Amino acid sequence: MAVNVLRLNITFLGCGKLSSAVLEGILSSLSEPHQRFIRPSQPFTTKDDEPTLGLISVVPEKIFACVNQRHSADSLKEKFGPKGVTVLANGNVRGVEQAHLVVLGVEPSVFGEVLAEPGMRDALSGKFLISVVGGVSIQKLEAAIYGSRPRTEEEKERSQIIRVTPSTAAAVRESFTLILEEKDHRYRPELLLPIYSLFSRVGTVKLQPDSQGHIAATLAASSPAFFASALEGAVNGAIELGMDREEALEMTAAAMRGAAALVASGESPDEVARKIATPGGSTAEGLEVLREGGLTTLMQDAIVKTASKVGGLGEKK
Repeated sequence: MAVNVLRLNITFLGCGKLSSAVLEGILSSLSEPHQRFIRPSQPFTTKDDEPTLGLISVVPEKIFACVNQRHSADSLKEKFGPKGVTVLANGNVRGVEQAHLVVLGVEPSVFGEVLAEPGMRDALSGKFLISVVGGVSIQKLEAAIYGSRPRTEEEKERSQIIRVTPSTAAAVRESFTLILEEKDHRYRPELLLPIYSLFSRVGTVKLQPDSQGHIAATLAASSPAFFASALEGAVNGAIELGMDREEALEMTAAAMRGAAALVASGESPDEVARKIATPGGSTAEGLEVLREGGLTTLMQDAIVKTASKVGGLGEKK
């Protein structure tokens, strides 16, 4: 089946840790055949509810990164400049004007002022705006760009806004990326397919109802920090017993990947633990320490508390 190749200019509007990770993963994917990064549209329908079987592959043509601080621009130029990324300092509108697709990756507290910059509304006209800003709804993003006034016949085509939640594992192309679909705001297939293709360059992509978006985003994007903290504890234990840190990191990361692979294959976390821990054995003794310390409950509480905060990230203090 023929693949429709979309060669697009992409601008990263704000380039914090998350969007920088996405940029890094995309850049590392460019050496691979673009046919790897396609999304068949069989699960979707057209506006007339007729199935479409096309395949789309998004290929970045030019990439721009826009930041407001000079020192941030210098750092990005050093890291991404040799890879062909054009870095602009205090040039948000100029960067957006040159793009077909814009990735909004600013802090939740400043998205409004960035999108309200003079000239930004016209620069975004008719383009994809992919927001990776946590906790900020499409309604808030549209209000920041267009205000509260209704759409008029004379108005240019509005930007097509899609909310996406990747993780920093995008840097190594292991992100579990969520496309958040809000209530009464169903994305059209022609919007979804290019986004699936682009973010498949940095890992797995899933369409997720926004009613559970704060929970899903916590699991997909926040929980790696919690697992990394647990990994650090295991490494410190090995160091205390005399092992070299780099060697301990390598072994512990491999062990965590193995446990995750077993769970991903269909085994429950409890099954994995029981298979490893022989009653009365050394592993069982270590598990008892974790249970007495309440590790499982602590992880549960961390997920609940983080998810409860996500929805308010876009609110003004």
